[in-house]
Amino acid sequence: MQSQNTLLKQDSHHVWHPYSAIHADTPIYPVKSAQGVNITLMDGRVLIDGMSSWWSAIHGYN
Repeated sequence: MQSQNTLLKQDSHHVWHPYSAIHADTPIYPVKSAQGVNITLMDGRVLIDGMSSWWSAIHGYN
């Protein structure tokens, strides 16, 4: 299994995230899981998806 740093580097080189500039230097927050409005990051922080983007509203997280 690849390390988190390797995955983040590959992500920054190959993935264009919705709602971001194509060459954005914004931080990437690795997600461990999501359920309902809660998003749990790999470092244990729990966020609330207050944006409810159409990506998650249509397809869900899992």
